[in-house]
Amino acid sequence: MRILFLASLFVALLSCNNDLNTIGDTMIPAEGFIEIQSFDITETSTVRLDSFPTDLYTLSSVMNSSRLSLGHIKDMYTGEVTATPYFQIASSGITKIDVDKGYIYDSLTMNFPFDYTSMKLIAGDTVNMQTYTLYRLNEYPKINYDEPAIFNTDSMLYDTDKPLAEKLNIRFDNDYFNNPGLGNRNAYFKLSDELGREIFDRMQAQDPIFERPMDFIRDFIKGLTIVPSSTNTALVPIDISQAALICHYHAGSDQSTGSFSLPALATINSSLGSYFSFTNIKHTPTPWLEGVNWMDSIPFSVNGQAVVQGMNGYALKMKLPYIANNDAYKTILKAEIVLKPIVGNAEDIPELKNTTLQVFSLDRNGRLRSALTDIAGNSVTATLQANPDYQDSKSYVIDITDYYNSVVTSASDIDPQLNLLIGLAGVPRQIGYDETLTMVGAVATTFDRIVIDKTPILRIYYANYK
Repeated sequence: MRILFLASLFVALLSCNNDLNTIGDTMIPAEGFIEIQSFDITETSTVRLDSFPTDLYTLSSVMNSSRLSLGHIKDMYTGEVTATPYFQIASSGITKIDVDKGYIYDSLTMNFPFDYTSMKLIAGDTVNMQTYTLYRLNEYPKINYDEPAIFNTDSMLYDTDKPLAEKLNIRFDNDYFNNPGLGNRNAYFKLSDELGREIFDRMQAQDPIFERPMDFIRDFIKGLTIVPSSTNTALVPIDISQAALICHYHAGSDQSTGSFSLPALATINSSLGSYFSFTNIKHTPTPWLEGVNWMDSIPFSVNGQAVVQGMNGYALKMKLPYIANNDAYKTILKAEIVLKPIVGNAEDIPELKNTTLQVFSLDRNGRLRSALTDIAGNSVTATLQANPDYQDSKSYVIDITDYYNSVVTSASDIDPQLNLLIGLAGVPRQIGYDETLTMVGAVATTFDRIVIDKTPILRIYYANYK
């Protein structure tokens, strides 16, 4: 009888609208068949991922991307973030420069590798001028092959008083995005002529170092970094696969010109056996988030707010109320988490436009365990529900029906922990031999943010058929 009733109920649901609050108005004349209970998720707090991979080798295994981040921004809720990319320049063989033509060195440049496929900033103000400085690294990274990843906290040494090129100023106005042939879309760094002439002379002499990429990287140009000014107001996506040093030269006799390129390595090159292309992310939190990390969270109750955001690694940690279903005549139809975000955001920071919220399970010790999935194996993510006429109605709803049902129908007499993490989309991965899983995904590439100022809710829909 119970199975027959539930089957009839779901058939009726398919024929009606999807608002469970109206079930019974159009389907069953009698009242009381659908019961909705809401519970505050009081054990909610903001945590911060202490570290996460930002190197392209690790990210490409999840996102298939050659994109790094660059810039500086201030967020009124979370604080300051500075993103600084580091990358290699490799040789690609010898370019024969005809000595008989008397070629003369002109200049050494590197194009600004903005990710034109995205055609947008990660976050920030498009009006103010953005300033960038190019530096040559003093060291080659010591890659740990037992843990082949580079994290947001990693950085490398360079001489801050010895820039490799003149400062580059770019204004990301409408012309930059809409008119490819105009102005700053052709922006580039003009590098030191001392380095440029050395590269030109060695190439003209057919120095064999250009045929030995690893020697070129380790013994000559160890790597480069683009450093944003602290006055910048935007985070920019850059496609490092499009970066290259270009040496320009000309012949005095017939005014003919030539050039050769030294490309950036975007991802691992198996023939070289080594690599690095990663983003260092420095975060200075606002006072209410000071001291927050993975182990020391800040409860929602302290400030009446919590935050999820990329790059600085903030996420929601929560323990769901365990509501045992001991009524033989009541079955859970649906269970969902409801998050109410702050509306009216005046900052140039996107709210989940480039990614989505995803749910992950934690073990009893609060360690990241796995992505939460439904019974079909699909990742559990949030759905935005909003009425354009009522902005305050905006909410993110996460369907956890399969997960919650599996817990409350368990034969175990011990209440489960029900520990969950809500963060940006990603994949928990084991890096090297470390047994603690690391989050790989949108946290490294997007500054998307959601701030909630109302206690999250667990909402359960029951079917009563007594």
